Amino acid sequence: MEGVLVALSAACILGICVMITVAIFTRAVFGWSVPDSVIIVRELMITCVILPLAYVTADRAHIMVEVFTNHMPDWIQPWLDFLASIIGFLVLLPIAYGGYVGLVEAIQDEAYFFGDLELPEWPGRLTFFVGYFVFAVRLAHLVFHDGYTSFRSLGGAAPSAPAEK
Repeated sequence: MEGVLVALSAACILGICVMITVAIFTRAVFGWSVPDSVIIVRELMITCVILPLAYVTADRAHIMVEVFTNHMPDWIQPWLDFLASIIGFLVLLPIAYGGYVGLVEAIQDEAYFFGDLELPEWPGRLTFFVGYFVFAVRLAHLVFHDGYTSFRSLGGAAPSAPAEK
């Protein structure tokens, strides 16, 4: 699932490139621009950023400040990972819930962007919610995995199985 979201994110990046190129070309050559190109690019940018978050989390490739944790003993590292997973999950829950509320409101209100094409708002809200929902599921998995690893480390060697992608 996460690989599909990364591929969709890459496709959105290509879509942004095409949209900007076409908008610049038509403005320079024909004197007009693609209608609502700014709105389309803005919605695609959100998709590009949000959808790959779960994949990056599974790979533990987020930017981390390790100034403090590198000075801690090895036996405490699994506990720090566990704590980070718990905090990340708890911080993420309100954002995912807000995405759900925004999606439901956009669908119920039949909200649309003011522009020539009057594009609906729900597709962008849907990708935001799906991205954060999958991200929350991945973090929940990491909470259990890191908790298991932390408690196993009390009894000896900790399992070193990486998180699944």
